Amino acid sequence: MNLVIDEGNTAFKLALYKGDDLIKKAVFDEKNRLEIHSWITDALSSIKYVIVSSVVNNGLDLSRYNFSILHLDENTPIPLQNNYEHPEKLGKDRLANAVGAWYMNSGGNSLIVDLGTCVKYDLVSSNGIYLGGNISPGISMRLKALNHFTAKLPLLPLKKTELDYGRNTESSIYNGVLLGVFHEINGFITQYGADFSQLTIFMSGGDAKFFDKPFIYDIFAHPDLTLFGLNKILNYNVENS
Repeated sequence: MNLVIDEGNTAFKLALYKGDDLIKKAVFDEKNRLEIHSWITDALSSIKYVIVSSVVNNGLDLSRYNFSILHLDENTPIPLQNNYEHPEKLGKDRLANAVGAWYMNSGGNSLIVDLGTCVKYDLVSSNGIYLGGNISPGISMRLKALNHFTAKLPLLPLKKTELDYGRNTESSIYNGVLLGVFHEINGFITQYGADFSQLTIFMSGGDAKFFDKPFIYDIFAHPDLTLFGLNKILNYNVENS
């Protein structure tokens, strides 16, 4: 089996894949290194290959294991042509999302919308070219900005709410932020839908759950798109080594 490790700023995501099948996954606070090693140890006998995608300097020390480890960087072979101007500055999660979408929609144009700390938009063409995309503030970041840059607006917790229009300060903020993100996404979908024929939309990220309203295109929700893409990159390198 493959072990996929996605090391973020505050959380580490680990997953076990058998082929394309996700066997199990877990999310850990990056400080809980003992729990992470315990999780790996429980699956140790079945792990053959490992991929690590990391945005942190103090990553997980895997030297105690006899693993064949692939560390994802801008030089790692991928099944896409990367047209990003500075590949070394492209977020590894964005790259993994692009690869994952390509495998699920090979031969088609894809737009990936990843709602996390930031809202990330990434485009993959039907001929297998990663074109680039956009980054905007995520929902929590917008809520914090309204509080930080004003004198009286409160800092509201991120929560699911009915969206129409605000009747008080709290509901006005939630509607402004959440509907703002909703219409932003629809705006990009409209723009790229006009530029690319038969565009398939993939949505990922933990904040996707805050949107019940239907988008103007059908959306393929894939909460594990980044992990799936990392697993595909690992398999691609194993098969072509």
